[in-house]
Amino acid sequence: MKSVFFTLFLGLALVFNGQAAHSNTPAPQEITLTSEAPSGNPVVDRIHFKWYPVIRADGAKSPAVIVLHYLGSTGEKNFSRFARRLNARGIAAAQMTLPYHGKRAVKLPPIHYFITGGAEKVAQAFGQSASDVSTVVTWLTQQPTVDANRIGASGVSLGAIVTHLAMGKDPRISAGVASLGAGNLANNYRQGLANRFFTKPRVEKYTPAEEELLRRVDPLTYADHNRPRRVLMIQAARDSLLDRRYAQELWEALGRPPIQWLDTNHFALALAPESAMKASIAYFETAWGDKPDDLSDVPRVRVPTLKVGFISGLDSVVTPAIQYQFFSLGTRNHMALLHADAGVTVRGPFVGVAATVNRYLDLGVGRRLLGEKVRPYASFHLVF
Repeated sequence: MKSVFFTLFLGLALVFNGQAAHSNTPAPQEITLTSEAPSGNPVVDRIHFKWYPVIRADGAKSPAVIVLHYLGSTGEKNFSRFARRLNARGIAAAQMTLPYHGKRAVKLPPIHYFITGGAEKVAQAFGQSASDVSTVVTWLTQQPTVDANRIGASGVSLGAIVTHLAMGKDPRISAGVASLGAGNLANNYRQGLANRFFTKPRVEKYTPAEEELLRRVDPLTYADHNRPRRVLMIQAARDSLLDRRYAQELWEALGRPPIQWLDTNHFALALAPESAMKASIAYFETAWGDKPDDLSDVPRVRVPTLKVGFISGLDSVVTPAIQYQFFSLGTRNHMALLHADAGVTVRGPFVGVAATVNRYLDLGVGRRLLGEKVRPYASFHLVF
């Protein structure tokens, strides 16, 4: 029951959709390859991806990006919009299905293989995922319309971890965008809030041999290999699934590549898919351009900071509240240090100015719309 809830929640929260590409974008081709790191299940061991080629009138070769989805994704059409946007910008796209998803699904849900099923299953699933990306890279290098020196990968959540892992293991991937990923898988499973809820009883029983299995598929293990390549990291400062400490650790190991911190939780990109796609495409264009270190044309991802929880104060002991953080000043731990919020409780709307104590607590002063005085309050919340 827990795995079903997790998959449904993550799928709803990370709907990576956006505007459709230009109407003359060609229909994708359905490509099937054989996995070079087979699980033993013939359904899982067939790699499926949709191929959006770029055919140039002058015969010039185009870059290509492998698009990778989040855990539990069932909506291929949502990621196909990103692939079409890449295609419309002259970047070919291979929208790949990861093992245990979509056409590669089996009886048990993907969470069983990537999180809850134990170290052997996790290592197999991540290892096969990275290997399959490399198999697709090999296929791309054989296409006459693709520039083999400009092959990239872009992933969200699970897809971001696989992007980091694949880049660390395959030097042919020259650029990447990893959104909401991290390293140090074992510690993430132990200490990430949501992962502790799903995996704590099993993780606490990891043996040294199982720890070694996880290290073999941990992006941290291969970070040094990835340093010559260019990757943009997009991270959530209040991430409850992949703790920000381990995103920071991977960032350091990668040599501090470009990174954008969002003052949100793991589900942020569902609220701003268009902004995320624009930044991702701009980064690939820059990384493969004449001035790869000039990121002035790469926009920041803009996402709203929405808080759901309770307010104590403002003429009430405690009341449910929803808030929108519409202005911020300064940062601490990549979260807004001071901020202005507009919110609503069962007693009516209010505005406030507050300081962030931690990811779940603000202290500030505010006034209800019909109130007579400015009063102190504490906000206890989750950010989405």
